[in-house]
Amino acid sequence: MKATKLILAALVLFLAGMAAGAAVAELRWKARAKAELSQRELALSPMWYRMEFLRRAQRDLALTPEQQTRIEGYLREGQQRFRKLWEPVAPQARTEFEVIRERIRAELDESQRERFDKMVRERSRRADSRDRKTGDETHRPPRSGNSGPGPVAPK
Repeated sequence: MKATKLILAALVLFLAGMAAGAAVAELRWKARAKAELSQRELALSPMWYRMEFLRRAQRDLALTPEQQTRIEGYLREGQQRFRKLWEPVAPQARTEFEVIRERIRAELDESQRERFDKMVRERSRRADSRDRKTGDETHRPPRSGNSGPGPVAPK
């Protein structure tokens, strides 16, 4: 009787340890994934968004391989249509982004402005790096001739 209780207690402790270990591993995995996403911010490529959507859809909806292939095609076609829609407004959007950036800079003190300029440069480098890897600049506004975070006159 005592041996059975001891074995049962050891088994309960073992199972509790396994459950706790699995929970900690899941939390660490989620924290790592969240940290990765926050580092990438908006610099993720459209391909990544498409693949992430497909991965989640396949997991959550139990898509068949045929459904996954068709849905991936729909997403790719939609991206191509969106790029065509974006082309005519991209220059105006870029100008508006620059005006907003300069209005924000005007609100900042010198040390904040330096950090803000650094953030802008880092984001620009990440986007440029991504564009070189994918050969795709159509998912974001085209770069203007203004290479730095200096003043931009509103039009």
